[in-house]
This record gives sequence, structure tokens and C-alpha cells, in this order.
Amino acid sequence: MADLLWTYANQLTIKPISANYGQTKFEQIMLEVQVEDLQKLLGFDFYQDLIQNPTDTWNKKLLDGGTYTYNSVTYFYEGLKYVLAYFAYARYVRVSSKKDTATGFVSKQFEDSRQINDGDESNLHKDFRKIAFKYWEECQKFLSANSSEFSYYYADPLPSRCWPSENYNKAYFL
Repeated sequence: MADLLWTYANQLTIKPISANYGQTKFEQIMLEVQVEDLQKLLGFDFYQDLIQNPTDTWNKKLLDGGTYTYNSVTYFYEGLKYVLAYFAYARYVRVSSKKDTATGFVSKQFEDSRQINDGDESNLHKDFRKIAFKYWEECQKFLSANSSEFSYYYADPLPSRCWPSENYNKAYFL
């Protein structure tokens, strides 16, 4: 199993979740996001390089964000941890109220509250994914400006390579 590229503490700083949702359960969501969403964004080879070498100078810059200069202009970007945190939060919106039981999945009901409907849940999920894609666009610009430092980064949209965010954004909101 690959190590997580961001921590539970990072998640709580970037986009907090309910204190009642267990860390172990949320770390499972984090792993799913890393394997499913991040691998689609980066492509298999780049993903493998990142999870195997997260402390490499340039991979760390990609994860942590910061500033960079391109064509004499200084840019700020939040970094890949923000992308991951918002993808995780979107997934959390979808699964946090559901419990797996011997008789199937159930949603908890409380006396003084009610569950949001599936349409509202879906809209929240999409909204947080849109934010993740905006942070991804920042990362993509950083990658493009520093492409010589990332041997596995390719700007073309081949399935095995990094997808441009405009293509991914339109094709994958589910």
C-alpha cells in the first residue's frame, strides 16, 4: 500500500471534516482519492514517481505549493495537497452518512435533523470537485512552467499521461 501524500492533519487544515467521523475511515477515503483521482490526473508513471519519491525536491514543491517565476512573473499556487483535500472532501460528502451493515447500506436518521436529499448531496459533491479542479489548474500551470524538472509530466491528453484539467473537468464529475 502506498503512503498517503497528505496527512489527516493537512486535511483538517485545508478542508475540515466532522470531528465525529473517524480518522481511520477518513484515511480510507484519502487512499481511494489518491489511487482513483490522482492517478487519473497524473497518469500512471507520474503517479508512481510521486508516491515513491514524495520528498524529492520538485515533487515536494508540487505537493506543498508556494511560488514560482515564469517569464519574469511570480505566481502562487496552493499545491497538490489542496487538490487531494478537496477531492477527499467531495468523496466524504458522498459516503459519510452511509453505513455498511449486514443487510445493506443505511443512512442514519436523527430526531432533530434530516438527511439532505440525493440531489443536494450530488450538487455538493460536484461543487467540491470543481474546487479541486481549480487547484489542479494551478498545479498544471506550475508543472508546465517547470516541465523540465518532471520527467513523467506530459501535457498531451493520452490516457496514460496527465489529463488537461479542462478535459478532465468536463468528462468526470461523477
